[in-house]
Amino acid sequence: MSLPLPQEVTGAGVGPVCVVTGAAGYLGGYLVRALKTLGCEVRAVDLRPAFADDPEVRTVVADVRDADALATAMDGADTVFHAAALLTILKVARPAVRQRVWDVNVGGAEAVIAACRRAGVGRLVHTSSVNVCVDGPRHEQDETAPYARRAPDLYTETKIAAEQAVLAANGGGLQTVAVRPGGIWGPGEGGFMLRAFLQQLARGAFVATFGPPDAVVDNTHVYNLVHAELLAAQRLAIGLPGGEAFFVTDDERFNGLEWFRPVVEALGHPWPKWRLPGRLMSLVGLAGEWVHYFGGPEPTLTSGGVLKLIASTSFRVDKARRELGWAPVRGRDDGLAEAMDDLRAVYAQLREGA
Repeated sequence: MSLPLPQEVTGAGVGPVCVVTGAAGYLGGYLVRALKTLGCEVRAVDLRPAFADDPEVRTVVADVRDADALATAMDGADTVFHAAALLTILKVARPAVRQRVWDVNVGGAEAVIAACRRAGVGRLVHTSSVNVCVDGPRHEQDETAPYARRAPDLYTETKIAAEQAVLAANGGGLQTVAVRPGGIWGPGEGGFMLRAFLQQLARGAFVATFGPPDAVVDNTHVYNLVHAELLAAQRLAIGLPGGEAFFVTDDERFNGLEWFRPVVEALGHPWPKWRLPGRLMSLVGLAGEWVHYFGGPEPTLTSGGVLKLIASTSFRVDKARRELGWAPVRGRDDGLAEAMDDLRAVYAQLREGA
């Protein structure tokens, strides 16, 4: 499936030489393929050599904190897309886990900034998250919303610190911007959000909904996110002030679990009739985290994950529309219809391994 690209974006405008960190990840892979389509020279940085067999991509197999590897990747580069991060949504985490997530998410961002400066890279587009502003209900907020004061999980607290470092680095020849998506989803493997839900569905674990039915969340189709990052890179080159953050979502309002209904029904499952109290599920999630802390399995439901579903949050995308010239190209209904064959294949694989 070919990724549609904004007509106004060109390889010369975005790059022409670009680096993607986290290139083996869901978003990173889409960024690499989009940049290839635009005719950019692409360097893909990741511990996994996802593009090693692609002669059009220069693959750098390395940790995002490896200064020497980053120097190699960024030599002569114009733009860096920093998408590498560990998505760890635990509130209760062992010290070693906490240290690793901080090292990769925050230390990695700092290493990328330093490498950009040494190599003379002009533009850095950082993938952040709407989570940086989520610690409870937030209704129709814009970019003036404060950072979360009580981060509900390790991912949120490290993404806040990483975004702050990137935005503070703007200046002195390096222009930076942070793009804040919601839950990333789309075709192919579906992304973390969809795959995690399909795992629950394949195991028969989706038997009840929970929380207020009118609570909403923001999600972001991967096409919408890639468009925003490409536009941000190009606009930085023609006058967009750096040091700014942009919310980028599908600009739709759905209950977090109701959003999945078309997937559930397309795969032949009934929609659950039971609805459980959100507070109860939050306690269940927290208990699972403590069990994991003391050696148990990693929980599929965490207190931070529950918070995202029971504390209604929505963020406006007016700034991205106005300053980036961006607009969503996919929403839930058309995006899921387009992706369903892929999701059926993922679901079948998960069922076989269940």
